[in-house]
Amino acid sequence: MGYSGQPMKVIKANRALLRKRSSFSDIRKRYIGYAEDTQLSFKELTDFERKKLKDKIRAQARLDRRNEIYLFAISLFGVALIFVALYWMFI
Repeated sequence: MGYSGQPMKVIKANRALLRKRSSFSDIRKRYIGYAEDTQLSFKELTDFERKKLKDKIRAQARLDRRNEIYLFAISLFGVALIFVALYWMFI
């Protein structure tokens, strides 16, 4: 048998936790100025640097796409090889 006072302890602990919660308006008041203070600064690029960066990104994307195709082909070959091996094993 369980102790009959246990549920009351749980209820009291839950009430204590509920009292500690902050309301949305209190949280909003604390963080109201943070978004306005943040200033973003970006490096200014010349047209040549911008083109060079674009070319570098495109070359990396091309390389990633090629590697993905190779990985897909190898995986497809491996799965086909497993199916052929299973077919020959159960004939």
